[in-house]
Amino acid sequence: MPTAFGYEGANVQTTSFPRRLGLALGAGALLLSAMAAPALAADKVVLAITGSGLTASVADLTLTSVPYQNAAHDVTGSMLLTADDSTGSGAGWNVTIISSAFVWVGTANGGTDIPAANFVLTSAAAPTMIAGQVVSVAASTGPQVPPTSPFGTLDTARKTLVATAAYGQGTYSQALGVTLTIPSMSRVGVYTGTLTTTITSAP
Repeated sequence: MPTAFGYEGANVQTTSFPRRLGLALGAGALLLSAMAAPALAADKVVLAITGSGLTASVADLTLTSVPYQNAAHDVTGSMLLTADDSTGSGAGWNVTIISSAFVWVGTANGGTDIPAANFVLTSAAAPTMIAGQVVSVAASTGPQVPPTSPFGTLDTARKTLVATAAYGQGTYSQALGVTLTIPSMSRVGVYTGTLTTTITSAP
């Protein structure tokens, strides 16, 4: 009986040890498996770019004062146009300028306005980039002076600057030469004309 009991005790010990070892190894395998498979997430970062618009204007210009004369005479000056394309569309654009008559204000007897047809655009310089797309006449990039001359009387809208599609995305300035012919015996006073500058999408 002792011998049988001893064998039984040995059998119990022998079977219980591998069972405990097996449980320990199983827990370790689960732990390693969890460490080797990190959790994944598909997240997004979204950015929107919004455009504003087209703007163009000519800076106020005061022509040099001249003395009264019995004969017609000219006075010249230079206007500065600024155009900006912040649409981000790349559609291209064009700028036109037109003038009103020069309205007379004074106390002299018989003063009259100077007609808009007496105000003439005489030159249009190549534009200068302030910011944005580089101007290159050779590569025809950036805005350009129109191939058809813009020169002439400003009682008619004159197209002074054109940007073809994909170009002219930025801010640009352009010097414009002008001449005002003052009619003979124009009365003493102040003459003021109003310019309308329009920038339109598409060349």
